[in-house]
Amino acid sequence: IMQGAGLSRISTALLSRLPDLSRGLLVREQRRDVHGGRAAKEEKETLRTSVAIVGGGPSGLTLSILLSKFGVNNVVVEKSETVSEHPQAHFINTRTMEIFRQLGTLEDDVQNLSPPLREWRNFRYCESVLGHMFGKIDHFDEYAESSDRLSPTRVAHLSQNRLLPLLLKELGTACPNSTLIMGENFVDLRQNSRSIEIDTINRQGQKKAILADYLVGADGAHSRVREMAGMKMEGEACLQSIMNIHFTSKSLSKALQGREAMLYFVYNPHVVGVIVSHNMEHGDFVAQIPFFPPVEKVSKYTKEYCLNLLWKAIGENLDLNIRNIKPWTMSALVANHFSTGRTFLAGDSAHLFPPAGGFGMNTGVQDAHNLAWKLAYVLNGSASSSLLHTYSEERRRVAIKNTCLSLANFEETVKVARTFGLDPQLANGVVSAISAVNQLPSFQQPVEKFANSILALGRSQTSPRSPFRPMQQLYLNNLLTQERSLRLLYPEEDIGFCYSEPEILWNGEDLPNWKKSQRSSFSPAVKVGSRFPHTILTFQDPCRNRGTCSSIDLIGDNSHCFLLLLTNARKAADLQKAMLEVQQACDYAITTVFLNCQVDELAESWNGKDLFMDADLSQLLFECKGSASDAVVIRPDGHVAEILDLSDGCSSEYLKGKFRSLGLKPQD
Repeated sequence: IMQGAGLSRISTALLSRLPDLSRGLLVREQRRDVHGGRAAKEEKETLRTSVAIVGGGPSGLTLSILLSKFGVNNVVVEKSETVSEHPQAHFINTRTMEIFRQLGTLEDDVQNLSPPLREWRNFRYCESVLGHMFGKIDHFDEYAESSDRLSPTRVAHLSQNRLLPLLLKELGTACPNSTLIMGENFVDLRQNSRSIEIDTINRQGQKKAILADYLVGADGAHSRVREMAGMKMEGEACLQSIMNIHFTSKSLSKALQGREAMLYFVYNPHVVGVIVSHNMEHGDFVAQIPFFPPVEKVSKYTKEYCLNLLWKAIGENLDLNIRNIKPWTMSALVANHFSTGRTFLAGDSAHLFPPAGGFGMNTGVQDAHNLAWKLAYVLNGSASSSLLHTYSEERRRVAIKNTCLSLANFEETVKVARTFGLDPQLANGVVSAISAVNQLPSFQQPVEKFANSILALGRSQTSPRSPFRPMQQLYLNNLLTQERSLRLLYPEEDIGFCYSEPEILWNGEDLPNWKKSQRSSFSPAVKVGSRFPHTILTFQDPCRNRGTCSSIDLIGDNSHCFLLLLTNARKAADLQKAMLEVQQACDYAITTVFLNCQVDELAESWNGKDLFMDADLSQLLFECKGSASDAVVIRPDGHVAEILDLSDGCSSEYLKGKFRSLGLKPQD
């Protein structure tokens, strides 16, 4: 699995478990067309399931695993037969690691495979990877102290091609409700008010239909699900064209000992670009080189040409093995809707950001986390279908904010480039103007030479012999020391995003009037729509020997229900009485957690399901607009659904009204 082999066997093994009707049902259909009295038969398998997921990337696989843990049968259709060797996304932020913490051993597996922190804690700005260094940023100089305060887990650095086998392992070993089908393309969809049906086809031409209650398109930037469902992307489709050169070099890894970094920003007269160190141990790197079509042709980037570029970027002619060369377009796009009818979008099919800040894959995994519990609750009857409408509202708001952040981060990388007299916008403008003339065949060759001369002239300003070098160094030092350059850690946007904040008005063109946070300014708060902060809790249950856990883990371990967290111990008796009346009349998927209350005082009416825990609440900041904060209702995804003011008492009717307003229904 780790090497991408045997994935079709995983698919076969999972499919072999399908006859269980609780998971899905394969039906052999015969479709007949009658011509001249003779019937032509076409056999077609139909698979029935609750949720069909198109796309087996991080978003789709995370969604499948979460749904399986909720007991929801689902089918993942992935067009590739094996995991791509291209590293792609590699930074896993805190919130995503908290989600992985809920998925078996995934958090530990990711941390174990992630390179040592010393290899990726820095960004370096340099003439060449092994040459003169202009400066560096250590993103973890204050991280340990703030990390322990904010979360029970830590960020990680693991490339997507190494993450996917871990997700597949979890899917294949611990998810009996999930079915993975690899090597099949999604073709079409049909939906009505009761169900949705999709068609797939494999490379042998064999067709399959999947009949489901809901469909999730997690099929990437060029999503066919998005296209077929009629949802459209809005924003800037081409901010910059990039040539990605994936290469391996143990020689480079050895030469970099003592000057390791996650990113090397290279500025010299021969090449300008970024070298991403995905894994020093394996010598796994990707070079991202701006290129300018149509003046520059993709065909120009042969292995020989790219090898010379890499040598200029590295500063020495080391042994390199170029694995892959592929163009890529940097975009800033968000779908106009994340759902329509019974179809939903998640991951890159719903949003595409510049990579600056590493929010692409993380936002997609968090889409899945938001959607999974909502689908599960609606399918098992614990919530009304209106709950699903909140998915697009909530996640599109976050996607727009992360688009703004990624664009602002991209602009910060441009500031550094401008330090050396380089301006991507100016370069793109010049290339666009030249391209108009380049349409005439007789002018193509001389125009392309002229364009390359202009680009080379721009790069020449990075020469160490430039008279502006002292000023360039001074200005760069200023950028790197005042949080005005690209950062890696964004705690407020990472774990502090809030679903109740006003939506950022973005027309898909102009960057809105929006200010991103400073790294040192974030303090999590208990606020409707926000993730409930990490707090250490101690069990009072003697069977647990007064063990402790994080509030993040308590929520994850009880994701089958909402948590009603009592923070005012003086209201304990009233709340317990009201909840007993509620649950006797109609059973809601809610567990009550009594904080800093004595179980002995409430033992007479204890139902055995309530949790009694101790916690230091003095560090919690409540934002509830002047009302008391006696209890907090927490959703299965850890976000605060409601803050209750029990000043006027706590009746069963009051609680039922609150639960109904959240879309909850009594369980059958």
